[in-house]
Amino acid sequence: MPVMRVFPNRGRRMRPPEQSIAPISSRSWSLGAVILYVAFSAVAARAADRVTLEAAVLHALESNPDIVQAEAEVRAARGRREGADLLLKDNPEIGAAIGPRSREDAAEEDLDWEVSATQSFEIAGQRSARIDVTSAAVAAAEARLVERRAVVAAQVRAAFGRVLGAAARAELADAALRLARQAVDAADERHRRGAASLIELNTARVEAGRSDRARLEAARRRAAALAELKLLMAVAPGDSLLLEGELESLSPARRLDVDELSTIAIRSRPALIAARQDLESARAEERLAAREAVPSPQIGARYQREEDAEIVQGTVSIDLPLFARNQAGKGVSRARTMQAESLVAALERQVAQEVALAVESVEVARETLEGFAGDVLKALDENVALVNKGYEAGKIDFLQLILIRRETLEARRDYIEALEELNTAEAELDRAVGMIPFAGGQDENR
Repeated sequence: MPVMRVFPNRGRRMRPPEQSIAPISSRSWSLGAVILYVAFSAVAARAADRVTLEAAVLHALESNPDIVQAEAEVRAARGRREGADLLLKDNPEIGAAIGPRSREDAAEEDLDWEVSATQSFEIAGQRSARIDVTSAAVAAAEARLVERRAVVAAQVRAAFGRVLGAAARAELADAALRLARQAVDAADERHRRGAASLIELNTARVEAGRSDRARLEAARRRAAALAELKLLMAVAPGDSLLLEGELESLSPARRLDVDELSTIAIRSRPALIAARQDLESARAEERLAAREAVPSPQIGARYQREEDAEIVQGTVSIDLPLFARNQAGKGVSRARTMQAESLVAALERQVAQEVALAVESVEVARETLEGFAGDVLKALDENVALVNKGYEAGKIDFLQLILIRRETLEARRDYIEALEELNTAEAELDRAVGMIPFAGGQDENR
């Protein structure tokens, strides 16, 4: 099984080697070429495994199962649209009859036969109504595909940030474990000198055990976050996936105007477009139901041979709508239209609320991050270094060491969590507005 590794922002581009090669023999040259080819192929393979946020989103947009299913629904809708475009809905009918004619005064029986052909024609505009129904259905399916792509893009972005955040927590847990083990060594040395009690040494060992458990939990969360991202990208569980990027750079600054973003969302949110197209399809279906109540005449021709006579006739037949006047179709289509109208109105309110909530979440996350601005994190790290030196020198007790270290780790974890929350909030805002980052200029509102 391939080794699974996550390296935030550690990828480097390979530079071509300088072309200063001394003359060598043909055998050596062949062997060297093979070695270079294998080496550069391995390097290229490893580099190809590195995935940026943009690459992850684009890969998911091509391979995610939900998107593949939505694309199949679009193809099915287009197929129904092609079927509705047929000039004649029903195939012609051909009939034949043959049988003997018996007469008492005839020495032998005569054989009579006839052949007929009929074709039904729609005269009330049913075809155009069917085209309207299926055309709107195609537009709705295409809009739902775009909505599904926006949802998947937002999910990938949020999952990508969680993986980077989990990796940062894992690195923080590794550093905390190293500090805890250093504290155990320092406490052991102080205990041997008689400057620390056994309780202090045991406490240091317990703290190291807690740090080790925290490291294992961070590794587990990192593996779970990476598995979630692979699932969204439709990547095999055993495949290696190296993420390239920094959690701090996933959320670039952008202007937030609730009214402007709500207007954009109500105008161009794919889910709303799909609902409006469903409404158009329902209205066209209502027109179709009314027109289907009009009978379709059947026009045909009949050729008949009776005794020695040949008979050619034209035929016309039509249903009499005395009882069945498509009452069920009219009622169902009307109910569907009313339902679609209510859904459009409800979605417009919902989209505006989603945009407002997403903007508020982004603003709250930004305010939280402002608490770590300036030299706050640097000061926390300096405190850890100073308190470690102070404890080793016997200037502070172990309780102070633990408290300051825990506060520093908690602050670091809070910082990582704030970055994750901001990235998730930004992804949710993209989804609420209907933007798809990195997908052919869809992210034009940034």
